[in-house]
Amino acid sequence: MNILVIGLGVMGFNHVRNLASFEEVKRLDVVEPSEEGRRKVEALGKTGTVFCHKSLEEALATGRFDAAIVAVPTHLHYAIASALVAKGIPLLIEKPITEKVEDGKKLIAEAKAKGVALMVGHIERFNPAVQALKKNLQMIGTPFYASVHRFGVPAQRDVGSSFIDQAVHDIDVLTFLVGKYPQEVSAIEAKIVDPKNNDLCSAIFEFNGFKATVEANRVTPIRSRELIILGTEGAAKLDYIAQDLTIMRSDRVTSKYSTFDEVVMRIGRGSEIKPYFVKDEPLKLELKHFLDCVKNRKTPLTTGEDGLHALAAAVAGTNAAKSGKKEQIAV
Repeated sequence: MNILVIGLGVMGFNHVRNLASFEEVKRLDVVEPSEEGRRKVEALGKTGTVFCHKSLEEALATGRFDAAIVAVPTHLHYAIASALVAKGIPLLIEKPITEKVEDGKKLIAEAKAKGVALMVGHIERFNPAVQALKKNLQMIGTPFYASVHRFGVPAQRDVGSSFIDQAVHDIDVLTFLVGKYPQEVSAIEAKIVDPKNNDLCSAIFEFNGFKATVEANRVTPIRSRELIILGTEGAAKLDYIAQDLTIMRSDRVTSKYSTFDEVVMRIGRGSEIKPYFVKDEPLKLELKHFLDCVKNRKTPLTTGEDGLHALAAAVAGTNAAKSGKKEQIAV
């Protein structure tokens, strides 16, 4: 397969690093105007397989591409993705799908009109721990509430607000787990360290019978990303970074203990289960899935509509923080 990658920032380089190692990728073209970016590609040692271009027009003039990855700053997503869709090139676009909800709707309509595959890079869906939780979610009964936090260190570049940069991941994961899009949100956000963007947010999302609190910030000295979801028959705790999952069932929990030590050790722990799964790099799994969808004309796990709903929820969160009122999430 001949693959085109546009943008060589942090995510773009990781896309290139993975794609360059795939046997099915015979040629990899990268659009990156900076000399520094091109040197990073050359350092991969894939001369003869990976080729750099200063512009999208220059890259497109070299020949036909089987698929493309868009990993440029968000404000450029729509223009570049729309140009690729017009060429009939299947597309994986990094999250968020676009900067504005209206642009996301236009891009989805254009892709459908051209019959072009469109996938949005909500990478956490491909985290093996998230996949394992989805597979075993019935063990906790009917989910009714979740609490998620995504804390990180201050960013060294402009990555936008915490809603768009961070919370959007967990909004999408919750949608994936419960099979519903969020409908309403109440929220707060603040500018703590970042001089330009709100780098802290906290929100309550309502999903028609399911609710979740989502907290995100880039102001802590540590990276921590965890999710706890409650169901009618138990609970589950997930660590995104460690790829660790524990399911705690309510059945077989006794209130009779022989000693005080046993009370301390067991009470509140339920019946713990550690599902087996193989840890792996989520981005690699996401890219493998995308290429498989392109080759076999499958519907991707993260569709344009999924990306649009996640963006709309994040935007509504920002609006709710500004208004101080509950906001409807409209697409």
